Amino acid sequence: MSVVGVAFIVAAMVLVYIYGRGTTTLDYMISDFFLNSSSSIGKRIFSTITYLGEAIIYVAVLVILYYVWDKKKAYRAIVALVSTTVINASAKLAFKLPRPDDTFGHKIDETSYGLPSGHTQMSTDFWGVLGSFVVKWGMLSISIVLPLLIAFSRIYLVEHWFTDVLMGFGIGLIFLAIFIVVLKPVENYFEDKSTTTKILWSIATSIIFATPIVLLNLFPSVELESMVDNLSYIAVFTAVSISYAIEGKVVGFDNKMDKWWKGILRVLFAVVILAGVFLYGMFFDPEPATTLKMVLDLVIYALLGPVLILLLPWIIKKLNL
Repeated sequence: MSVVGVAFIVAAMVLVYIYGRGTTTLDYMISDFFLNSSSSIGKRIFSTITYLGEAIIYVAVLVILYYVWDKKKAYRAIVALVSTTVINASAKLAFKLPRPDDTFGHKIDETSYGLPSGHTQMSTDFWGVLGSFVVKWGMLSISIVLPLLIAFSRIYLVEHWFTDVLMGFGIGLIFLAIFIVVLKPVENYFEDKSTTTKILWSIATSIIFATPIVLLNLFPSVELESMVDNLSYIAVFTAVSISYAIEGKVVGFDNKMDKWWKGILRVLFAVVILAGVFLYGMFFDPEPATTLKMVLDLVIYALLGPVLILLLPWIIKKLNL
């Protein structure tokens, strides 16, 4: 897996930095083909598929996993998702390469840099990690087919160059291979560690995550809004990790249920909270972003940890759901 990932990264680097993205290059020809030959039905279909690679989908899946399946595995998936998100954001800021819209005048909603594709990388790792947890043909099929479809949708919709997607796969496969290998040793290490040690490790990991994000957004030019956007994910990770470290002692939430409808209620409670955050982001989104908006983003995302990992499980337990 890691060998394939390295090969993809090398191929993408060669195509971008040696051959470039001129009118006779593979990148240009692929994007030009789909820009001029894609149908309206195809665009609707692949817009739906590409949406499956949005953060809100991953959050929804994680909520279901945490409250009705296995909170331990759900937390591991959160760690994987945040880790690969930080790697992707750092890579985008390091390369600072544009998307196809700058070449073709093709308007897209995305504002981040192009290389590597975040949808491709994160879907590869998220569904790949879940596939490693549930080693069954159905789940393994999803963990392979869905990232491929999401990746193709980015090319079809001309949201990314072919090389963006290729490198997204490359980094994603390398990360997935490393995560699967180190997961068990890391779990064994933390198994008998104190809550304080786990909290300190959570803080240290968050600092490691934040360092490249801060530096790459400050130099060579300041990109404050981008930095806060990425730090918001790290704020969620920090709050969730600290809350998860103490949850066993202060709440003791159990995934097991004696009635199926209790699982539905658990998820609905979480959905209400997440819907509130979603509506906040939808209706309070000034352009350009104000200092108040950026501070509120960090605070609200940080509060998701104790609310979803401590408060809501405590309520569920008290209501015997």
